[in-house]
Amino acid sequence: MDQKKILVVYFTQSGQMLSIARQFCEPFSSDPNYNVTFEELKPVSPYPFPWSAFTFFNGFPEAFYEKPIELMPFSDKLNDRYDLVILAYQPWFLTPSPVFSTFLQSDAGKKVLGGTKAVTLIGCRNMWLGAQEKVKKRLKTAGSELVANVALVDRSPNVVSLVTILRWLLWGRKEKFWVFPAAGVSEEDVAVSSKYGQIIKDALNDNKWAAVQQKLNDNGAVDVLPNLVLMESRGQRAFGIWSRFIGGAPIGSLSRKIRVYIFMFLLPTAVVILSPILAIVSTLMLTLKKEELLRDVNYFKGNALR
Repeated sequence: MDQKKILVVYFTQSGQMLSIARQFCEPFSSDPNYNVTFEELKPVSPYPFPWSAFTFFNGFPEAFYEKPIELMPFSDKLNDRYDLVILAYQPWFLTPSPVFSTFLQSDAGKKVLGGTKAVTLIGCRNMWLGAQEKVKKRLKTAGSELVANVALVDRSPNVVSLVTILRWLLWGRKEKFWVFPAAGVSEEDVAVSSKYGQIIKDALNDNKWAAVQQKLNDNGAVDVLPNLVLMESRGQRAFGIWSRFIGGAPIGSLSRKIRVYIFMFLLPTAVVILSPILAIVSTLMLTLKKEELLRDVNYFKGNALR
C-alpha cells in the first residue's frame, strides 16, 4: 500500500497551535501507511510575544481587511501533492491571522490546495465563525474542497476568557490565577483531539466524507453557541466600521494612535457589557425566532458556503 501524504500548515507564537496539530495528527503519525509533513508559516518580521497592547490593536485594520504580509519563503514541501491538507490556524479580530490569510492568498498556497481536500483545525478563544467563512471563500477560490472542520475553543465564559487571554497575550502568563482558569484551549481538550484525527483518518481511508462532519460534531469537535452567533454578526459589522476609521489614518500618525487607543478601550468594554445582554437576547430569540437562529447555528456547524 502506498503511503498517503498529509500536509499540515500551521502558524504559532505560543506553541499551542503546534501542540494541537501534533495531537490531532497522532492517528496519522503513528501509522506507517501515512506520511505527515508539517509546514510552519513564519512572517519576515516576527510578531512580538508577549505583545504590547498598542502594537496588537494597531494591526487590527490590516488584519481585518486580510492585507497580505511578507512571509519567509515556503519550503519545497509545498511543491508536492497531498491526499489531505490540514490548515491549523487561529482567528485574529474575527479573521484568519495575517500569516494564514497571506498563505491562503499566495500562489503557493493556492497551488497546494487546488484540487485537494482540506480540513480546518482551529484553536482560539471562542469566536471563529467569521474567520472560518473567510477561509471557506479562500478555499473555494483555490479550488479546494473543505471536507471537515474542528474548532477547539476556550470553554470559559466569554468575559472570563477575555481576561485570561489578554493576560496571556500582553504579559505571557497562561497559568491559572485567583479564581481564573488557565488561558487558551484546555490541556484536556488538546489531549483528546486525536479522536477527531481518527475520524478524519477513517473517512480518508474509506473516501467517505458525507457524514464525517456530523460525526465530528456528535463527538464535540464543533460547538456553536447562539449568543456567540449574535455577537459575531454584530462584531463583523462593527469591525468593518472600526477598521475603516482606524485604517483611514496613516500608520505612525498621531491621528492613527488616538484612534487605536480609543478602540483599545472600547473593545474590551463592549465585550463585557454586551456578553450578558446578548445571552439574554439569544434566549429570547430561541423563543421568538427559534427557527431562524437555529438555522444559523446549524449552518456554522457545517462546511457549506452561503
